[in-house]
Amino acid sequence: MAEMRSFSDFPKEILEVILLLLPADSLVQLKFVNKFCYSLISPLINDPEFIAKHLFLTKNQSSASLLFRLPSPHVNHSLFTFPLLTIFYDNDKSKPFLSVTEALSLPLIQNERYKDMDKWDQAYHCDGLILLVNDFGTMMLCNPVLKESMLLPQPKNAILEGSPSTMGFGLDPESNDYKCVAIWCHDNCKIQVYTLSSNSWREIIMPADSEDMMYTITYSYLFSGLCWKGVCYWLVHNPDAFEFDKVLSFNISNEEFHLIHLPVIDDLIYMRDIDNDYCEYGFHLSVWNDSVVVYMKTERGSSCEYHFFPIDGAEDGAISRTNYFRVGPLENVRSEISFWKNDEKLIEIQKDGHVQLVSCNIHTQKFREVVCDLEGIRFDHWACFYVKSLISIRRR
Repeated sequence: MAEMRSFSDFPKEILEVILLLLPADSLVQLKFVNKFCYSLISPLINDPEFIAKHLFLTKNQSSASLLFRLPSPHVNHSLFTFPLLTIFYDNDKSKPFLSVTEALSLPLIQNERYKDMDKWDQAYHCDGLILLVNDFGTMMLCNPVLKESMLLPQPKNAILEGSPSTMGFGLDPESNDYKCVAIWCHDNCKIQVYTLSSNSWREIIMPADSEDMMYTITYSYLFSGLCWKGVCYWLVHNPDAFEFDKVLSFNISNEEFHLIHLPVIDDLIYMRDIDNDYCEYGFHLSVWNDSVVVYMKTERGSSCEYHFFPIDGAEDGAISRTNYFRVGPLENVRSEISFWKNDEKLIEIQKDGHVQLVSCNIHTQKFREVVCDLEGIRFDHWACFYVKSLISIRRR
């Protein structure tokens, strides 16, 4: 009879390959199993090369996790939890997508001054780090897997009170540092950038010839922000024209702003039917197949259409309609979330009097049900995507 080998008999290189395939939270728990596991795993989860490999594999898995608002206090009152829905992708079109719901625990701030931190208003995510912002402008950065958290220092300008008008959070690919850009436009416009490695804020001084840019940032409404590949994007709503007309971008490496004009869409929103009436429409930003797109949802009655405009095709500061892509009409769409994998977009539909989560392939326009526990989840409270990682907010 062959002798059974123990885990410790495997070469270290083989063990490392196996450990790279485990979720980050499982790795952290596994290191406490025994002395051997601790001696093997502790150096790895502190090794920048292993951490980078693990993050790359995690971000390229055939699943996606969505974090929702609506926190609930933990029994020990030192944590609060948020619903985390993970959906698993597979190519079998005859079956629904499966999912699992778990509670993601984040630490409460044990300080009378910050007692309302659990009622955070916004969440921003990058590489397993979550930046929480409440209505008072208090900001907390954390990694739930490593159980690390820290309050961000107050911005340098003492007159900045309350939460920023808008924010962005992402990785600077040139410095490999995490940055947050915050814009305050309550009385006058102030822009500051927080850098994790220095744990400090710096004010961005705009060039003298940027009056038009500053006017747009100060007097427009910025919505639907996202950060992708080191660039933050926001939709710009022009209060004078009562419409979305631009995309504002901020490169977190060179810390420069740019404006991208949206295409003319009059022919898409004007529904030429018996009534010659306009349809309802709204703009959104999303990531589709590794690129940022502006998409417009038009609604009339129980049907809707989606119109996609890739930002990569922007020329001379304007988004072209050359690569314009239309989906629909689709029926009984209640709300939508985002692309979650390849060409699959999560949509909430009304069916037989019940709300159902489905995934719509925008090329085939076919729906596949997402089997999930909807208890405690409202899809209009979706906050951000999330990946479990070993990125530390302390080792920088």
